[in-house]
Amino acid sequence: MGFLSRLKAPNASLALILDKGTFSLNEPLEGRFEISSNEEFDADELRIEIRVNEWTRATEKKTTGQQQVSVTAEQNSTLHQGKLTVAGGRHFTDGHSESIPFSLSLPSNVPPTYRSQNARNTWVMKGVIGVKGRPDVTSHEMEVVITY
Repeated sequence: MGFLSRLKAPNASLALILDKGTFSLNEPLEGRFEISSNEEFDADELRIEIRVNEWTRATEKKTTGQQQVSVTAEQNSTLHQGKLTVAGGRHFTDGHSESIPFSLSLPSNVPPTYRSQNARNTWVMKGVIGVKGRPDVTSHEMEVVITY
């Protein structure tokens, strides 16, 4: 493999497909990885990366002299960022296609999806084929609804 090929991800595609759109924190996250490779390469692991973001907005009325003014502040923060291992290392060959099912526990110390006028918790996930020494192969990010 030439030096320049190490600067880009392997020529492969990955789709993270979940069995449903809503999961409870008390049930396993179930689905499958759909993988198709057009290049031979070694992967260190297959994983799901999870990020839970919180957005909040607060409005306060302030009085300045005779005038009352509304002041609004918004804040974004990451409540959780983690990885769930689907499978360990494996070798992919050119032309390889595979469907890999998984059933994983969700982190229990993170609040569920929440939406209101002034606050929102959003769960975002993506599939990753980790490749040592090269950029990873990733799926598209997807929003998933997580309930209690």
